[in-house]
Amino acid sequence: MVLTMTLAGACAGAGLLLIVRGLVGSTTPLDVLVADLHRPRTASVQDDRRRRIVEHLAGTSTPDRAADLAVLERSLDKYLEGRLTWSMLAAAPGLAFLLLAATGTMTVLSPGVLVIAVVGGAIGGWFYAPIDLHSDAERARRDFRHALAAYLELVTILMAGGAGVETAVFDAASAGHGAAFRHIRSALTAAQARRQPPWKLLGELGDRLGVSELVELHSSMTLAGDGAQVRNSLGAMAAGMRRRDLAQIETEAHAKSEAMVLPVALMFAGFLILIGYPALSALTTP
Repeated sequence: MVLTMTLAGACAGAGLLLIVRGLVGSTTPLDVLVADLHRPRTASVQDDRRRRIVEHLAGTSTPDRAADLAVLERSLDKYLEGRLTWSMLAAAPGLAFLLLAATGTMTVLSPGVLVIAVVGGAIGGWFYAPIDLHSDAERARRDFRHALAAYLELVTILMAGGAGVETAVFDAASAGHGAAFRHIRSALTAAQARRQPPWKLLGELGDRLGVSELVELHSSMTLAGDGAQVRNSLGAMAAGMRRRDLAQIETEAHAKSEAMVLPVALMFAGFLILIGYPALSALTTP
């Protein structure tokens, strides 16, 4: 009984508090809120200056670099951070030897040579960062192709089960996870909002990410039309992508096997020298 009365009193007090606040409290007029929503948002002077500095340090923007950043989902700030990190890592050994020389621990190399090594390492690391970015982007594109092949297979299966083209396209995209499916879902959502064919937005996604298979998908689906031709074209594209991926994997495996020949040959030569040196030394000693 006491608990019920306490709860009832609390509810009554809260209701009275809300009534008083509604009568006395001030609210922002609706026209002010609407005007604030339509107010143009301009960046501050400091943000604009910072953006110009980042763009200047990052270097001239190229379509290849923009595609690499897009497929890796990295910003320009992250790219500049990577370049600075590579510069510091490359300059770190020379800087460590320079500190040892300054303390007198190591006097083999002159300080001038060490300073040149530090500056050269920093410059080398700065220019190596774009190469590392492109390498990471190529690996991301390879993963994207694997996911795209699986996506096309799933679309084909759904269409074979009686689903329509658009239904199969959207349902297959919602079934996957990862960066590739996230990009595909974003493109399909944009196509649905703009009331455009999904293949067109996927082609634009391929241009932005540098994935040529998406551009080929757009071209093929534009020519295929609708119905069974779409299913056959999707199945053929998925099979072709799997064959290309398998051929690329086999090529890389052969290249790695051939690259291991030289270390093994050098180890064998060193083993022969280790065994034959005592005999040669005994023959040449008078």
